[in-house]
Amino acid sequence: MSSLVGYELNESVATITLDDGKVNVLGPAMQTAINEALDRAEKDAAKTVVLAGNGRVFSGGFDLTVFQSGDAQAALGMLAGGFELAVRCLTFPVPVVMAATGPAIAMGSFLLLSGDHRVGQPKTRCQAIEVAIGMTIPVAALEIMRFRLTPAVYQRGAALASTFAGDEAVYGGWLDEIVEADRVLTRAQEVATELVNTVHTGAHVATKLKARESALDAIRAGINGLATEFSLG
Repeated sequence: MSSLVGYELNESVATITLDDGKVNVLGPAMQTAINEALDRAEKDAAKTVVLAGNGRVFSGGFDLTVFQSGDAQAALGMLAGGFELAVRCLTFPVPVVMAATGPAIAMGSFLLLSGDHRVGQPKTRCQAIEVAIGMTIPVAALEIMRFRLTPAVYQRGAALASTFAGDEAVYGGWLDEIVEADRVLTRAQEVATELVNTVHTGAHVATKLKARESALDAIRAGINGLATEFSLG
């Protein structure tokens, strides 16, 4: 298991903790580490998964140094890998609970939106920051946002890079509940344990695949079109 993530299995709940010592950038190495941890959760027959940030942040998004490197194929690979990870969470065979210990920015916010239940704290700032830093949001990301956010928050979040926290983040669809900062991980694990005892795994995955079919098709189309969208082919 990579040093970028921690993994713990307790009573059928697998907890995967992102911690690169900084802001948990979702570069290729972190993406690989998370996928390996999810593979392990499946191998361990975990009945729920908690995906958590470190004490500072949930995730600050993609690794900007990859975009700045001038390597178009590396940038394309990172983009596709991030959105494939989001799809994996959206379609994972057991419930995925996100523990937003701190801010979720850009791809970090899209990954947050890909959980089945999302726990945050009062200072969990949710933001698609792209247009504020001169980047155009990929179609795949817009479709994730469209799927989970209210129409008004989707428009503000996408076009204006608006920041959402507290009750506004819950009402807008970024989060499902807010607890005190020192309770985020514990609460996420409590929710995951409750789901072990209340959700039939087969019915869960079959139903969410049906409920998300159109959104998943749109996200997949966005992933397939990344090279054309950003002239990276």
